[in-house]
Amino acid sequence: MYQRKYMDFLLTHYVDLRLPYPFPDAFGFIASPVLLGQECFLCLDDEGEAIGAFGYIHGTGEGNFEDRHIVQLQVAFLIESHRKTAVFLHGLMVLAEHMNDLNEKVTELVFWSGTEDNYTTRMFGKFAERTSIGESAIEYRVALPQLNAYLAKFRRKAPRWQLFAGSVDGPRRNRQ
Repeated sequence: MYQRKYMDFLLTHYVDLRLPYPFPDAFGFIASPVLLGQECFLCLDDEGEAIGAFGYIHGTGEGNFEDRHIVQLQVAFLIESHRKTAVFLHGLMVLAEHMNDLNEKVTELVFWSGTEDNYTTRMFGKFAERTSIGESAIEYRVALPQLNAYLAKFRRKAPRWQLFAGSVDGPRRNRQ
């Protein structure tokens, strides 16, 4: 049920995602966490409606997906009314906590944004390093210890919400 809600939510908001790739490639990014048996998360409001989602896979194409210590964040999205709020920060905290709790050691997170998106460029630059700039996307990388150190500054200030449905490939696990 949650995998379907994840896919429905992201496909409903496909235009708003502004992915800088043709639809077949973009669909691959959206669906790969579900299709490859990796994990994806839903951010829910008080009524249980999806307001955001993110998903990842282990490994990189360059490493033949054998470099499983690297996690690629395939897609992350918040509806506009929840942008510029603490929801993004809380989602990043949930992701980092989840990476720290995995049985499989994760050392690095890789993700992208469009080259035309100045807001995310400034935001991502606060905790990650730009490692490459292509025609349509900017690649960012952050070591997990570095991300944890950045997020530690906010942990005491962040409200404790029950927003995330947890991994949608298994039973619902609300994180507080």
